[in-house]
Amino acid sequence: MKKLLALLSAFMLLSLCACTNTGSTSQGTSQSPSQSTSQSAESSSEDSKILYDYSLKAGETTEVYDVTFDQMVTVTIDPASTRDGGSELRSNIYFDNCTFNAGLTIVGDYHAMVSLGANCSFGDGSVVTCQEATSGASKEITLEDNLIKVFVACEGVTVETESAIGVLTDGPDFVLNGTAYSKTELAPDTAFLGVYATYEDDTMTYIKLAIGEDDSVEFLE
Repeated sequence: MKKLLALLSAFMLLSLCACTNTGSTSQGTSQSPSQSTSQSAESSSEDSKILYDYSLKAGETTEVYDVTFDQMVTVTIDPASTRDGGSELRSNIYFDNCTFNAGLTIVGDYHAMVSLGANCSFGDGSVVTCQEATSGASKEITLEDNLIKVFVACEGVTVETESAIGVLTDGPDFVLNGTAYSKTELAPDTAFLGVYATYEDDTMTYIKLAIGEDDSVEFLE
């Protein structure tokens, strides 16, 4: 996955960025609570240590592994991550081997990558919901801007959004606002499929891109 993200960083149009270890935090099996005198106390302690809210500042990377989330997870992108910032200011959060039983909400406008590793999974009815941080920002965002991206490497991801967003996959199908997208059908001979939701005349439009390992970008019908 990190290699794929590094590859994506070459596409200036898409404004992607590889995950790094700078300023990263991780959450997983290492955060298990100390042994308790009772099973119920241990369960309560473990749940209290799980983070459900993540705030990313400009240029910050966070990595989260091996967690089962039974409540909604919220990722908020700091307003300092703006469209005009350099690539070093892009925010990144990477989840892998995580289970989202109550959904994932992403709040932000620009300059972030939210990656779902191949071992992530979503419970029944659990979706990724994208919201703008600044009222009205989404209707000003174009494909050339550094809008937020969701990178999908796991199966069963459904994204619902009223804000501008890009969803990319290196293989697994995904659903965006009720429509299923298949890389196998739409871009079988390229490395990635990207679907971008942006506004045109107050109406959300969807742009499909086939993205090659050689930095090529092809607009699909």
